Amino acid sequence: MQKEYVLVLGSKPNSIIPNIRVSNIYSANAAAERAAHYKKKFPKTYFSAIVGSREFLKNIEVHRRVINSNPDLLITRSGKINFRKYFDNNTNYEFFSTYDSLFFQSNFFNFGLFDIIFAEFKYEAKIFSKFLYLLKGIKNLNFNGTSTGFFSILYALKKHPESEIIISGIGIKEGGYFYNTNKKDLNLRGFTNRANVDRKLILCLKKQYKKRLITTDKFLASYGNIRLWK
Repeated sequence: MQKEYVLVLGSKPNSIIPNIRVSNIYSANAAAERAAHYKKKFPKTYFSAIVGSREFLKNIEVHRRVINSNPDLLITRSGKINFRKYFDNNTNYEFFSTYDSLFFQSNFFNFGLFDIIFAEFKYEAKIFSKFLYLLKGIKNLNFNGTSTGFFSILYALKKHPESEIIISGIGIKEGGYFYNTNKKDLNLRGFTNRANVDRKLILCLKKQYKKRLITTDKFLASYGNIRLWK
């Protein structure tokens, strides 16, 4: 029986996109532009764009690329947007509230919600800042957990239980974005802090999910014990 692949794309610069046909493609934030290029070659691939609601509304680089990509399905996390203001009837829509997103993620980790809370402790560098951040998150139940790239991987794992998931352009360390590699123009603090959380959570991912992942990123493969795409 031939393997079925699903492709998940992120915005890491100079990442390799495998030149194979997949059944479904998912993009995280501005990587929707990359997915749109992929669909020009494989137009029958079903395309879902996943984006943080705040990123979509406030980051023009993300906003423009997601709209122009014309996805079959748009998924926002951390809240709902006025969807029909930006997309026509050819695009469907799903959303996760912050609460729903958090508990969706918890299903994939060995100790569920506890893994996410402990991983969030990595978000801040200084001890006092760690405790303030953690207390605020617990009080409001307002943790993001994974980055949108990692969240896209989890969503693909859930929706395609019989498929292997190829990851391209999603890393777990600082590196900027394919559309802007000039660090002077980037606010990398949040990017770096969320990558710290991802590094913790990738080690907590249940084996049943990790064994279905393949990555084109050498560091992610080595650090997370994930198969490297060849």
